[in-house]
Amino acid sequence: MTYKILSTRQAGETLITAVEYNFDDNIVITEVAHFMPKTEEEITQNIINRASSEIARIEASNTIAALIEGIVIGEEKSIE
Repeated sequence: MTYKILSTRQAGETLITAVEYNFDDNIVITEVAHFMPKTEEEITQNIINRASSEIARIEASNTIAALIEGIVIGEEKSIE
């Protein structure tokens, strides 16, 4: 897994980085907001932490897609 900072911009006291994550050839591009960052290390850690969130989001999407396959539409079922 890797990441690449594509761009940066400032919005008041917030630094925003556009980041491209490569999760084993699954490319995700997103913005990471850094509120009042004090060091480059803090920015790096925020980007790494966001990677964990993006992986969880991808896994959740895959789980939901698999669940949809098993849901029968229009079948009447008993509540009891």
